[in-house]
Amino acid sequence: MQSEVLTVIQETVILGKDVRLYRSIEEPLFEASEVAGWLGVQNVSQMLKQADIDESEKAIFLKYTLGGNQKTLFITEDAMYEVLMRSRKKEAKPFRKEIKKYLKSIRLTGAAIPEGREQEMVNYYFSSLSSDLQGQIVNELIEKNKELQQFYDDLMNTEGLMQINTVAKELGIGEYTLFAYLRGKKIFFYDKDKVNVPYERFRKEGKFVVKETPCHDGNIRAVTYATKKGLGYIRKILRKDGYYNTEVTI
Repeated sequence: MQSEVLTVIQETVILGKDVRLYRSIEEPLFEASEVAGWLGVQNVSQMLKQADIDESEKAIFLKYTLGGNQKTLFITEDAMYEVLMRSRKKEAKPFRKEIKKYLKSIRLTGAAIPEGREQEMVNYYFSSLSSDLQGQIVNELIEKNKELQQFYDDLMNTEGLMQINTVAKELGIGEYTLFAYLRGKKIFFYDKDKVNVPYERFRKEGKFVVKETPCHDGNIRAVTYATKKGLGYIRKILRKDGYYNTEVTI
């Protein structure tokens, strides 16, 4: 059990169901029983088993309540989406769509501002500030967006993909170390040819692409590429585990 005591940091109602976020907006945790409630599921353990949720994607924390701290099972955002994607309940698909929209909207002030909407976001969230200070924030956001876009343009190929060895080089971590790390996190696995490939759910989420590529020996082999979303995901989990400490907004 984790010693951290979790409290609600954001809550809303989606399609008539209570949705509460714990820990942080960028890396939220969801109470497993609440996710089950969205779908009308009684057996939480069976729900997680059917969705093939890895042990690294769930944990028991202490949850703060007025009656005292309670041991509660929580799951990650990725696990929450996996449960909704695997569920056959008619509520699952529309709920997944709406919660994605909700999380995207509340992250606008803590994640990268969409290019061209810097002024709009500042007007909405910082309306009480002076016009001079608002202008300064807008300029900083525009410059940050330009730097981030140049970073991706330099690294990605014309299809917007990056080979994993290039990812490793950019992040300052050895290629073999990165592959081992991703296998350990149950993101990659060895296929029958001992080639590192991502699990299907990470492909479906648009984080990685596997392409059949001709090799120097004349054979065709599977080569994994990271998308922009995948690069951001790798950065996030590496930072979380202390491998990569540079703060870069994705």
